[in-house]
Amino acid sequence: MSSERPVRVAIIGARGIGRVHARIFQALGANVCAVVGSSAESAADASSFLAESYGIDARAFSRMEDIPRHDVDAVSICTPGHLHFTHALAAFDRAWSVFCEKPLFWQDPISAREIGARLAQLRAHPARRLFINTSNASFIDAVRAELPDPRDVESFSFHFHTRGRFTGAAIGVDLLPHAISLLLRALGTRTIADVRSDVSADAYRCWFRYGGAMVDFDLRQREGGPRALGFGVGPRQYVRRQEGSMETYKVFLETAGTSRRCEVRDPFEVYIERFLRYCSSGPRDREDEFEEGAANLLLMAQLLGGGIG
Repeated sequence: MSSERPVRVAIIGARGIGRVHARIFQALGANVCAVVGSSAESAADASSFLAESYGIDARAFSRMEDIPRHDVDAVSICTPGHLHFTHALAAFDRAWSVFCEKPLFWQDPISAREIGARLAQLRAHPARRLFINTSNASFIDAVRAELPDPRDVESFSFHFHTRGRFTGAAIGVDLLPHAISLLLRALGTRTIADVRSDVSADAYRCWFRYGGAMVDFDLRQREGGPRALGFGVGPRQYVRRQEGSMETYKVFLETAGTSRRCEVRDPFEVYIERFLRYCSSGPRDREDEFEEGAANLLLMAQLLGGGIG
């Protein structure tokens, strides 16, 4: 598309995280022109909320198929994971670029064969333009100059404690894409071995070898519980801190064991801005981020293991 006008974006699933997508897209100069809800009522409610809260004038639809094809350039998919595949394909068929919430797709149970078939179908689509919101990987980019050579890294850790609603293995489905995105960004693609996991009502933890590095993922969710995010690459340990909310939201990385603290851009903004640049670039001068999303999904499937039928 031409960069002379704002990218026109439809939010598919405009409640919850979809509201955050809409706010950031609009703040970064996009035109959030449509919202799709699971019903006409929920879509209308979402449209009213966006108008009252952010001044966004978005038409309400109960089906993505009802949006006029030439009224939209891109969609932001914020529906549950079992709907991502269908919505992404429908968007590609309309030549719309896709920014999709993590994971790329998922349902429980899902077979390795089905995962492979779906990935092959997405990969081969002639109009595929896909980005996945695994935005926390940008923390690795922010400290890249301080990190050891990936070939020398012997350990990697990531902890993410949220107030989400999931329990047991479902915590892994929800949070593993974040953990894996940092691992892939820091160390690249490697083989995994010796996977172990410990699953309880409010925690999913796993350990495994990733090439020559030992990896530890500590993921927890509990309503009203503490919030925390941090990661370690070899001897370097970092903790994310947040201040403010909404438009005053700020993100910092602290180096563990020191007084060093640096402000970094909100990872969400980094990823959406990158997607919008891609949408506005006219003739494609680079690939989309499908392969990164596929690698994330495949590693998640290997780690969850028992959730694959």
